[in-house]
Amino acid sequence: MSLIALTRMTVADAIRQPVTWLMTVVAIALLALSYLFGMFNFETHDRLRMLATAGVAVGLINGLFLSVVGVSQAVHDELASRTALTLFAKPLGRGTYLVGKALGVWLTVVASGMVIAAAHCALLYAGWKTGFETFNLSSADGTDPDTLVRWAPVLAGHALALLHAAVLAAVAAVLALRLALTANILVCFALFVLGHLIAGFGWMGAGLIPALAVYNVDDHIQLSGMFLTPGYLAATGLYTALFCAGCMCIGWALFERQDIP
Repeated sequence: MSLIALTRMTVADAIRQPVTWLMTVVAIALLALSYLFGMFNFETHDRLRMLATAGVAVGLINGLFLSVVGVSQAVHDELASRTALTLFAKPLGRGTYLVGKALGVWLTVVASGMVIAAAHCALLYAGWKTGFETFNLSSADGTDPDTLVRWAPVLAGHALALLHAAVLAAVAAVLALRLALTANILVCFALFVLGHLIAGFGWMGAGLIPALAVYNVDDHIQLSGMFLTPGYLAATGLYTALFCAGCMCIGWALFERQDIP
């Protein structure tokens, strides 16, 4: 029950933060710009592919920023203000505290990500039906095979972007125990870059650097001959759960030995 209460409190705090709404609005604005740029370039099917991958990328970057900044700030603020001591005076373990903070921020990212995914799908539908030539949805029948949207990979891409955010939220929660706020954010962003650069190593990123490249499904969104199998999605979900659990265990062990000044 303490975990649920802490998670709900963290979600409420994260929703009240202006940066949460600002990032969501900025992400939707970027989607709209991607749609408008598509009206002036390329063939219709190229425009759709560009908009499809751009929308998933926007959702991923939004999750990166909100999860890293949100978790880092939540943990740092409560440790610096000694609010965490009040929570620990209640029947709340330090491991539960870390999990509640990371989970609460991630649920906020999920809510923001769902709004972005809905806006992305709406713009894709409009582009598919109109061919990007007009905003009148009845101006094209959308039956040209070249303009068909690969909806399943697009939705899977948004779901994987949320799992991607969960990994970074767990990492940020652990690093927040020992690093200053700015240093924590910079290290997490560096891990984001490295995690995508080691794509050639595949699952070898399961060590200190998370294998973030496994969440990249751009090829599946753009190429009709590639399909996301349920086994791949399940394996990625399992990897996410295990990596997050490992981070929480490491953070718990570090936190138990840490004095709060």
